Amino acid sequence: MHLLALFLLLATTLSCADGGAMAATPASCIETEKEALLQLRPGLLDTSDRLSSWSSDDCCKWKGVTCNCVTGNVERLDLRSPCVKSEIHYEWMIDPVLEYGNCTLTGKLSPSLAQLRHLRYLDLSWNNFSYGEIPAFLGSLTSLEYLNLSNAGFSGKVPVQLGNLSNLQYLDLNTILGYGYTSKGMTVDNLDWLSKFSSMEHLDLSGVDVTSGRGWQSLSSLSSLRHLGIAGCFLNDSSLHVNFTSIKYLDLSDNALGSAVPNWLLNLTNIRYLDLSSSFQEDLPFPTEIINNNKHLGFLHIFNNPMQGELPQNISNLCELYSLRLSFNHFTGDISSLLANPSGCFQSTLRFLDLGWNNLSGHLGEEIRSFKSLEYIDLASNSIEGPIPESLFQLSSLKYLNLMYNQLTGSIPEGMGQLSNLIGLDINHNRLTGMVTEQHLANLTSLIFMEISLNDLVINISAAWIPPFQLKYLSMSYCQAGPKFPAWLRTQRKMSLMDISNCGISDVIPEWFYSSSPDLEGINLSVNQLVGQIHQRFGDMMPKLRDINFKRNRLDGRIPASMCKMMDLFAVDLLNNSLSGPIPNCWRSLRALDGMDLGNNNLTGHIPESLCSLPLTFLGLRHNNLQGPLPRCFSNMSYLTVLDLSQNKLSGQIPSWIGAISRLSVLNLDSNSFSGEIPKEICQLGHIRVLSLAGNNLSGNIPLCFGNLTILADPTSAIFGFYGLGIDVNTKSSTRFYTTQLQYLYSIDLSNNRLGGSIAEGFTQLHSLQNLNLSRNRLVGQIPPEVSNMRNLESLDLSVNQLSGSIPQSLSQLSFLSYLNLSLNHLSGRIPAGPQLSTFKGDSYSGNNGLCGTPLSKRCSEDGEQSDIRKQHGNDDSDGKDNEFYALWIYAGAAPGFVVGLLGVCISLYFKHSWRQSFFLWSDRVLSQMLVMKAIAITRVRKAFRK
Repeated sequence: MHLLALFLLLATTLSCADGGAMAATPASCIETEKEALLQLRPGLLDTSDRLSSWSSDDCCKWKGVTCNCVTGNVERLDLRSPCVKSEIHYEWMIDPVLEYGNCTLTGKLSPSLAQLRHLRYLDLSWNNFSYGEIPAFLGSLTSLEYLNLSNAGFSGKVPVQLGNLSNLQYLDLNTILGYGYTSKGMTVDNLDWLSKFSSMEHLDLSGVDVTSGRGWQSLSSLSSLRHLGIAGCFLNDSSLHVNFTSIKYLDLSDNALGSAVPNWLLNLTNIRYLDLSSSFQEDLPFPTEIINNNKHLGFLHIFNNPMQGELPQNISNLCELYSLRLSFNHFTGDISSLLANPSGCFQSTLRFLDLGWNNLSGHLGEEIRSFKSLEYIDLASNSIEGPIPESLFQLSSLKYLNLMYNQLTGSIPEGMGQLSNLIGLDINHNRLTGMVTEQHLANLTSLIFMEISLNDLVINISAAWIPPFQLKYLSMSYCQAGPKFPAWLRTQRKMSLMDISNCGISDVIPEWFYSSSPDLEGINLSVNQLVGQIHQRFGDMMPKLRDINFKRNRLDGRIPASMCKMMDLFAVDLLNNSLSGPIPNCWRSLRALDGMDLGNNNLTGHIPESLCSLPLTFLGLRHNNLQGPLPRCFSNMSYLTVLDLSQNKLSGQIPSWIGAISRLSVLNLDSNSFSGEIPKEICQLGHIRVLSLAGNNLSGNIPLCFGNLTILADPTSAIFGFYGLGIDVNTKSSTRFYTTQLQYLYSIDLSNNRLGGSIAEGFTQLHSLQNLNLSRNRLVGQIPPEVSNMRNLESLDLSVNQLSGSIPQSLSQLSFLSYLNLSLNHLSGRIPAGPQLSTFKGDSYSGNNGLCGTPLSKRCSEDGEQSDIRKQHGNDDSDGKDNEFYALWIYAGAAPGFVVGLLGVCISLYFKHSWRQSFFLWSDRVLSQMLVMKAIAITRVRKAFRK
């Protein structure tokens, strides 16, 4: 609750107390106002019975209602949701903590509220009024001094009738929820009505769209204004030109103030709280004028801007600085030059230090010991080197420490174990070494968040040790915690997220693990050597799990059917284990499951149809022993984006309804037993970007409609989500596993089938295609010259087909091409030259006897190629007539020579019976071929004589 609100509450209380002293008994509520309050109830849904006390005769005793003790008039109505508690951490910072629960009022306000003419205080914040507009009748409550409608579920235009509330000192229309999210927005067309608030001290319009608003100059007339919140109001650099003289709290975050700090802002002199976060779009230096002109700054927040240069050392001269947040900028310099400034005076007051995600360097030295009041330190994602100083862990008030993504070295000081107030610790992704023992954690009684992953640490904690804390989040991925499963985790009963992946654990998952944390929502045990079976009551014992990652272990047995009882399940990754048996057919009741990867196991049977009822976007079942046709119900999976069924034993034809899976971006049916033709309906997959039908028994021609694949032709129309899961893709003669990079890949692989016909011209319209593999088919005809239209092509494999003709010169225009295989075809002519083609070796063209030129050893005739016979006889006649005559005599002599040779063999066979019998058996097979060759030779001789 804001200080002004506290003052108004105190004033109301004192007034009531004074009235009670003069009167024998406090006055009861006015009957008409009681009726007005009762008329509010029918329009409100009160599931938590907050208004259950609104039944007694005296409305002044109702919860949330305060009356004047002399007159009995309702002066205060507080219906703020009790699920939100305001915790004042600092003088100017209000931290609303939302405790989940169904205790908000929903519905609509009754106009009867306008009958409370003496109402001075009205708080309807943090409720849900169904995104209706703020009622205009609130403008008739002219006695109001305090009006809080923040985050109350209002939307639409702010009524100008609020300008009638001339006594208002406090107006809060903030729609920005926690962590930057906003509810459905409100808009303002004209702000002239603000000029009527001559007594206004607190005004918060954060989240209200004022892009079309006029009258910002009216703010200059609010001479009493102390607090102004206009965060996320879509302001630009020309919207706001006002003169603030009394302002002490100013929040301009999440706007578009351009590439420079406005001059009027640099001229402010009384600011105590300033937030300019996420408001600038271009690189700019730190505004040192703000520091020079505002010596009493307590809160300076300028995070998430493109500010650059070194941090000004005079920040340390802000002797009242409480909170400094400059993260997510481009600041450089030595961290110690700021913290160790001998003339600085902010060491004793600073509690919140956030310099993370910049380019700061240097060592974190012993100077940190001077900041004895620090509660929050965030230096994440810089280039800070050296060891963690011992003095850091002498800051007894420290609650949160984030040193992730730096270059810290050495071991963790054991003094860390003395930080009894430490709630969160994040030192992941450094170069820390050594052991973590019980001493490091001995007195961390407040610890709930510990992230120490991606270091070279050894977790050496006794199995009998009982920690003094209850963690909610633990990540020690890539730390050595095995080979036994960490037994000290059995005491952690409040765990919500746990990541102990890649920890060298080669053990069974103990039974106590499944019952230790019933509230666990996410578990990552991947990339270990876990053995044994997954507990068959897994889903019963951990019903709240949302994310399961057991991939790359050695787990065997069946997938527990009890997992179908995890009603909030969102992602399941069991990739690369030895699971067997059929996939459970029990998934129909789940409504949140987004991704499932059961690939690289030994699963058998058919694909269960209950999977079709899930809102899956990712389904990976590759490299199993699944059989049967594709389930018809797949056509109903309207959210499915990635479908990987490769390397199974699926059979039948690829169905025509495959085109009905409208959002499909990745389809991998590689290495199955599908037969028949590729259905033309596959061209209806307008979002497809990775298509693999390789390694099947597909026949017929490639559909001509491939040019209709929209995304491959125009990538600007594609939106591809992020999936933590991935698939194997064959490209550039190798197989790669794609996860996050999958969103940048465009590939078609139809290799190793029995496809015939020519290369469909539609392929040449796929301008974004990066990988095209049509190898090992029966394609005929020529390579289309329009191949150059596929300007982003990086890999082209047309090998082992029956393609003929020349290689088109346009192929040399593919500047990104890094893999080319045209081998084992019937191509002929000169190999085109070009900067990109010159990088390929002879293997790219081998097996094409008609090809010549670099990089093959066979030279083309234009280059002076001579046959072996010409070289032997030194014939270099340019007109070629002598060569033809010479060839004529060669062919003419071949026929009689063959006859003479045959006579000699026949005479020998006449005298040898066994030879004769064997020979005639062999000659029956080859004689016909020899006669054909003779006829060809004679024909060529005749043609030569005609010339």
